[in-house]
Amino acid sequence: MSTATKPIVSRAQLLEEVPGLKPRTLAYLLRNRDANGLAETGAVLRPGKEFIFDLEAFVDYLRSCRG
Repeated sequence: MSTATKPIVSRAQLLEEVPGLKPRTLAYLLRNRDANGLAETGAVLRPGKEFIFDLEAFVDYLRSCRG
């Protein structure tokens, strides 16, 4: 029985995978992740100085932000 792992990507890879997401928008979302609910999603990981992302959870978060 195999379990699929969720892709964990770097900032650059995230911006490639989500072409509509601009670097400035990502920076804003990260700066305000506690206030905007992004921190609660588990989409942002920070094992050191750099951010890495659970791609599926991040895209789910973006879809939930539709206004």
